[in-house]
Amino acid sequence: MGKRYHCDYCDRSFKDNSEIRKKHLSSLQHAKNYAEHYRQFKDPEEILREESTKIPCKKTTSENGCPFGNSCRFSHYTAPMMWELERIVWLKQRKESKKFSADIPNPLEIITEFFQNPLSSTIEETTDRPIWNIPPHLKTYSNLPPSLWPITPASVTDSNFTKWG
Repeated sequence: MGKRYHCDYCDRSFKDNSEIRKKHLSSLQHAKNYAEHYRQFKDPEEILREESTKIPCKKTTSENGCPFGNSCRFSHYTAPMMWELERIVWLKQRKESKKFSADIPNPLEIITEFFQNPLSSTIEETTDRPIWNIPPHLKTYSNLPPSLWPITPASVTDSNFTKWG
């Protein structure tokens, strides 16, 4: 059995012959499948530019829809879809117009700032306060197990875990 050629766009395979392959590649069905495949990778700006020049298709409102599908020469985008597409294009252009370095802080500056004084006063202030509050009804129990006691610097340094039970 000879070699076979498989077209990924058309999901067909046939005998690998240069004449047959040229005939398939120049066929209308292959051109449609090729265009449909790469249509999903188009930029929003290009889609907006193409669709804004087209007249809305009148057959999309019918029950059966447009028989031409994506090969229709009229636009199948509704007004809300066009607004959303315009919004996407606007956000993309706005994002590209901002400078990349202004949005994101320099990681080296963050690291050096942290390691210059790792025990800054702001960290010490936060450790003095309790991390969580004890519910008021637990304070009334006299025999509260140590695992439920609030964490304090003294309780962390005490390593006598035998009383925990």
